[in-house]
Amino acid sequence: GAALPEHAGYVAVFDDLTVLNRAQRDAAWGEVARRLAHEVKNPLTPIQLAAERLRRRFLGRLPPDEGELIDRATQTIVSQVEALKTMVNAFGDYARPPPITTHAVALNALVGEVLDLYENDQRLGLTRQLDAGEPRVRVDPVRLRQALHNLIKNALEAIGDERKPQLAVGTHLLERDGETWVELSVADNGPGLPADFGERWYEPYTSSKARGTGLGLAVVKKIVEEHGGHVRALNREQGGAEFTLCLPAQRD
Repeated sequence: GAALPEHAGYVAVFDDLTVLNRAQRDAAWGEVARRLAHEVKNPLTPIQLAAERLRRRFLGRLPPDEGELIDRATQTIVSQVEALKTMVNAFGDYARPPPITTHAVALNALVGEVLDLYENDQRLGLTRQLDAGEPRVRVDPVRLRQALHNLIKNALEAIGDERKPQLAVGTHLLERDGETWVELSVADNGPGLPADFGERWYEPYTSSKARGTGLGLAVVKKIVEEHGGHVRALNREQGGAEFTLCLPAQRD
């Protein structure tokens, strides 16, 4: 360090412990996810193969009632193993996400491709509110699609089965502090954000839902921050929640 002259007074040094603590928690969760993916994944394939072998060996050779029992039991094993594999893969991706490969992307087109996959679901009301300025971003399109899917899935799970889901997905180009940003938002007609919603809800396994991995928002936050952006969440005046991904706009 540099020497200070006599009677120069005091030097105060401040560390942003909030950022440091968040980085430490992220690193810890990454290690938990890595170990979980490694330890749980190994026995899943033998379990699935054993159930399928039982089906081939005994289904059709047993009386109808016993055959039906074998059928139901092995189907349950196979389907639940597939669910576990999906969960483990999600934790593996969180621990070691694939490296991002960025391109200049027309955001409205990317959003449209994702929403087209939900368009034919009659149980879902979907509104598109896309900026006429055709915003462009430099992103990894695969990762950004994943983030948008996660937000939509998160909204649908929050709404639940008691009402018809109504989602509004929008893009918005704006200037802020001399920089150009693009916002991608997903708004829903669900119960809104929990009363204690905050940074903790972007950590793994923080969820108000009974099903799911608890990784949805954690992965969204990680993807957005990889691209130099941030996530904002708020309650809508008309009810429901709105999550917004703020990304730097593509420079010409």
